[in-house]
Amino acid sequence: MSADKDRHKWWGWGPEGIEYDMESRPALWPWIVETGQFGDDPERLPPIEFAKIALPPSRLPDVLSRALKQVVGGGNVREDDEDRLIHCYGRSYRDVARLRAGIVSRAPDAVVYPGGHDDVVRVMKLTGEHGASLIPFGGGTNIAGCVEAAEDDQRPTITLDMRRMDRMLVVDVESMTADLEPGIFGPQIEAALAPHGLSLGHQPDSFIYSTLGGWIATRSAGTQSNVYGKIEDMVAGMTVVTPTGVIETKPLPAASTGPDLNQLLVGSEGTFGVITRATMRVHPIPEYEDYRMLLFPSYRDGFKALHESVREGYMPSLARLSDEAETGLMFAAKRTSKGIERLLERPVKRLLQVRRYGRPAALVVAFEGPRRLTRELRRGAMAIFKKHRAFDLGRGAGESWKESRYDVPYLRDFMMEYGTIADSLETATVWSNLIPLYEASTETLRRIIRDVTGFEGYIGSHISHLYQTGACLYYTICTRYKEGSTPEEVIEQYAEIKRAATETFVKCGGALSHHHGVGYEHRPWLERELSERG
Repeated sequence: MSADKDRHKWWGWGPEGIEYDMESRPALWPWIVETGQFGDDPERLPPIEFAKIALPPSRLPDVLSRALKQVVGGGNVREDDEDRLIHCYGRSYRDVARLRAGIVSRAPDAVVYPGGHDDVVRVMKLTGEHGASLIPFGGGTNIAGCVEAAEDDQRPTITLDMRRMDRMLVVDVESMTADLEPGIFGPQIEAALAPHGLSLGHQPDSFIYSTLGGWIATRSAGTQSNVYGKIEDMVAGMTVVTPTGVIETKPLPAASTGPDLNQLLVGSEGTFGVITRATMRVHPIPEYEDYRMLLFPSYRDGFKALHESVREGYMPSLARLSDEAETGLMFAAKRTSKGIERLLERPVKRLLQVRRYGRPAALVVAFEGPRRLTRELRRGAMAIFKKHRAFDLGRGAGESWKESRYDVPYLRDFMMEYGTIADSLETATVWSNLIPLYEASTETLRRIIRDVTGFEGYIGSHISHLYQTGACLYYTICTRYKEGSTPEEVIEQYAEIKRAATETFVKCGGALSHHHGVGYEHRPWLERELSERG
C-alpha cells in the first residue's frame, strides 16, 4: 500500500467524500432538532480552511531527514503540512475539535512510512542516534490521545506510519494461526484469510479504518469479543523493535516461562517499541450466522435476561443492550423501509403499545459458529430472553443494524457541524455493579452537561462485551455547547464533562478504560487504577 492510498480527511472521520447519510433516514433530523433544542434553522459551522492552518515549522535536522530517506526511500519521508497535520492527532472529540478550528500547537516534524521490519530497525537506530522521538501510527482512529506528541517534549518528533506494512506473511491452517504485519487494516485481514476459510473475528467500530498494530497497542475489543475474546486473547506471538534491540515471543499455545511478555507488550501504546509482526489465533469462517433485534419492556428487563443467559452458559457472539434513550436514537436513525416492511411496521407498533412497551430497550444479538451447535445455543438464549418478555423483531432488524454499525463516527462529525459536543465514553465492571454504575454515571452526565453547557443534551448507553463476571458499559453523549463559546472554551467544556464521567467510573468501581486505551485522555487516573507501585 502506498503512503497516499485511501487518504483520510484531515478534519474528521474516514476518507474524503464519505459522509453520514441523512437522506435515507428521514426521521433522524427532526428527532435531533427536537432532542437538541436546535430551533428551526440551526447554523452550520464548517471546519476552517486548510490553507489558514499555521503548523509549527518542522524541527527535523537535515542530516536526519537525508538519513531517513536513504533507509525508506525519498517518497516515504513526508515533511509537508498535510501529512504532518493528518498525523498530529487521533480522532477523539477533542482531536477533531482542534483540527476543525485549526488549533495545532504541536505536529510531527516528519512522517516516515517503513516498508518492512528492517526499515523499522534502521529508523529506530537513527532516531536514537539523533535524539528524536518516534510515535507508531496505524489508522489514526484512536480516541484516547495515543498518537500525540507531548507538549513539553522538545525533541524532533517522527511519526512512523505503518500502513505500507500490510501483508499476511504466513498462514498455518492446521494450527489456526496467521502471521500478519501491523499496518494491515481490518477488511484487508479478512480478505487475506478468507481464501483459507479463516477469519480473525475482530471487528471494532473502527474496523474499516484501523489496523492490527493499533488494535494490539491499545487492547482493542471487537463486537464479537464474547466468543473470540479481545485482541489480547488473539495474540500468540509478536516481534517488537525496541530502542535496545528486537523482542520476539514464540507463538506457543501456552508456556510456563515467567510472566507473559505478550501481555506486557499488548496495550503498551508504543511506549516499549514498534510491533512489526504478530502471530494471531484465527478461526474458521462461521458456518452459520444469525443477527436479530429484540425489544424488552425496560433496560432492567434486558439486563436480567443477558445476565441469566451468560450465567446459564448461553453466550451470544455479540450482544448489545441499549437503554431506552439509545433505543430511541436507533429507531430515529432507521433507514426508510419499503414495501411489505412498511406495512408490517404498523401492526407491530400497535402490538407493542398493547403489551406496554412504551419506551423499550433494544438488544442486538448475534449467534455464529458451527451450524448445529450455534442453533442450539441460539435456542437456549432465546428461551431465556423470552422468559424476560423479549419481543423478537427478527433477523431483518438485526441485519439492518449490522449494515450501519460503522456509521456512528460519521454522525458525530455531522453533529459537530451544528455546534455540538459529541463523544463516546466506556468502562467495565462486574455484574453486581453494572446497574449501580449505570445509574451513577448517567446522573453525573446529566448534571455536568447541564451545569457546563446549559442544555440537557442527549445521553444514551448500552451494555456490550460480555464476560462471566461482568460487561462493558458504553455511553454516547451529544449536547450543544454554550452559545458564543470560542473553540478553546468548547474544548474545555468537553474536558469538564469527560473528567466528571471518568471520575465517576473510577470512584464507583468501573474500569478506567475497557478498550479505548490510556493516552493523554486517561493518564491522570492511571495511578489510581493500577496503584502507586503498579
